[in-house]
Amino acid sequence: MSSCDQEDVTDSRCIHCWSGPRCVSTSLMYSFAQRKDASLVLDEPLYAHYLRLNPSIPRPYRNLVLEQQDSDGDAVLVKNLQVLKEISATIGSKEDPPLIYLKHMAKHRAGINKDLLLHGRHVLLVRSPEAVISSFSEVLEPTLQETCYVALLELYSELRSMGKTPPVILSEDLVAAPEVTLRMLCSELKIEFDPGMLTWPAGPKPEIDGCWAPWWYAGTHASTGFGSSQHSDIDNGQKHGCCHNDAAHGGDSDGGVKLYDIEPSLRPLLEECRPIYEFLRRKALRPSHNISLSSSHVSSLPSSTGTHAHAADPRNENILIGIRDGFNNRFDLVWRPDAKISVLDSGFMLGDGVWEGIRVHKGVLLFIEEHLDRFYEGAKALDMDIGLTQLQLESLIYRTLDANGMGRENTNTSSTITKSITATTTSNEGIHIRLMVTRGLKSTPYQHPNVTIGLPTVVIIPEYKHMDPMNGPKKKGIALFTSCIRRGNPDVQDPNWNSHSKLNCIAACIQASKAGADEALMLDPRGFVATCNSTNFFIVRKGERAPSSSSSSSSSSSFLPEVWAPTGSYQLRGITRAKVIELCLKNGIAVRECDFSLTQVYSADEAFVTGTFAGQIPVREVDGRKICICSSTSGDFVPGPVTERLQRLYAELCEQEAAKGRKERVSIYTK
Repeated sequence: MSSCDQEDVTDSRCIHCWSGPRCVSTSLMYSFAQRKDASLVLDEPLYAHYLRLNPSIPRPYRNLVLEQQDSDGDAVLVKNLQVLKEISATIGSKEDPPLIYLKHMAKHRAGINKDLLLHGRHVLLVRSPEAVISSFSEVLEPTLQETCYVALLELYSELRSMGKTPPVILSEDLVAAPEVTLRMLCSELKIEFDPGMLTWPAGPKPEIDGCWAPWWYAGTHASTGFGSSQHSDIDNGQKHGCCHNDAAHGGDSDGGVKLYDIEPSLRPLLEECRPIYEFLRRKALRPSHNISLSSSHVSSLPSSTGTHAHAADPRNENILIGIRDGFNNRFDLVWRPDAKISVLDSGFMLGDGVWEGIRVHKGVLLFIEEHLDRFYEGAKALDMDIGLTQLQLESLIYRTLDANGMGRENTNTSSTITKSITATTTSNEGIHIRLMVTRGLKSTPYQHPNVTIGLPTVVIIPEYKHMDPMNGPKKKGIALFTSCIRRGNPDVQDPNWNSHSKLNCIAACIQASKAGADEALMLDPRGFVATCNSTNFFIVRKGERAPSSSSSSSSSSSFLPEVWAPTGSYQLRGITRAKVIELCLKNGIAVRECDFSLTQVYSADEAFVTGTFAGQIPVREVDGRKICICSSTSGDFVPGPVTERLQRLYAELCEQEAAKGRKERVSIYTK
């Protein structure tokens, strides 16, 4: 075998399409054959090579293939590259080099010299395993090898490691949106799209078809395009006792084949193939109407607004999420794109669960004891036995942090995903955790706890979420709108339950958003101010006269500011809220919890909200009434002095808490 030079312009015009059986690969071959620059199109030139290496595989045309094709796969590939170079040489440099297209089954790759993959461009064509297995089983007993999923994954991984990550396309997309899919593919291959690729003449193609065509291409021969009605996934050729290739199929995501179409005996094979297909499907080029959320789109998503304003961070796409499956009582760290729970989970069906937001600073869970006390209090009130002690749950949270490189700066981890994340940044600040527990898996959609199977579901989602300290709401403030949605009495739904059922707050948030505000201010049943829809609310008013002030002075500066907080009767017992009240008491700032109305809000000197993510955010207006102190130079809003002081005091408190480090009390949960 002669050696090949490094990829040049000629190499780039050699396209290898690798697929499994029943994947419209013959149709795609016919499509490329219609290109004006296509000088050579070959139908599975490595078939004889594959049959030579697998003498026990039955094919009615085995001898015919071995007679007509060279069974040395390496020699075949080298020869075709040489043919392309010779054709290019005859044309000269005035025209673009011609193109050759080779259609392959991925399993035919076995035994081919790896170095030959460096030449040419490669494409993977995949189809849902439901459709492939269903079609294949009409003729032969399908196996993992015959479906080609393992071979496709190995080929993808090998090409990626060589710096030649191949584009992936789905058979379903070729049928449902052929022009868009082909345009995207041509763009990836750096070749011009040719409109002629969309149609081809009906009938046999003896100049292209392999010698097995009479057995298998009847359906494809009747077609004139990807969406042609003549296409049949299972054509009459199957009676010849071989499942070699494909005709096109319907445009559903699974080719129109459903799980119940698969024989029960074949479902274990489907389970084996499905993860590989899902991986490749995530990598696929998709028409815009069917586009999936990938790294190229995360950065373009709008960031949250108001009290949760933050910039999108692409590192979040690859985080590991901690999940305790209550049915199997097993804890796993799952890559975010693969993180899922059942549609029969209590949280999804009924909002039956509790959650907690936790801030991380310098690798330490801030105020974790208070957060978990509140969390377990809510779970106990809902008669939910989490099946973990607080120490065990805290250990799982830290385990999830460390697996993502978000914990201690010297954390060592073998996770390749984590290494790729930490390589992009050394900053572990701005980390927020959403801890969620639902009652668990249901045997049937019904609210009664008795139909729950196993233990509650535990989900730990860490994210990089950092609020801009200079241009975000901490400096610019937020606008509130008083919603007509009231906070309810504890005998309706106790506000001390930090439950998944947040529709009351969501409805208020929607109303505020429609009014152009950042968050809703909510009243209690009596009409007094209670809280905001996702944060706790405070105002600052003129309090007692300063001791050194003259009794005749009427200046407002003669009075000490006083912080007012609504009573805790109709709001969640906020951890940050409690810390702010403590800071006021310890630092000589007058504070009281009391009932007050909107009249006191509108006339307040300052207002701010608190939350785990928000910290302390100033409020610049409520219902259109300005509550602000404006800069004497620019006239822009600036936070009030009490709000700014509390922001500083709270930041110092967080530093002190983080300096304590992780407590030795954290135990290890190993299940």
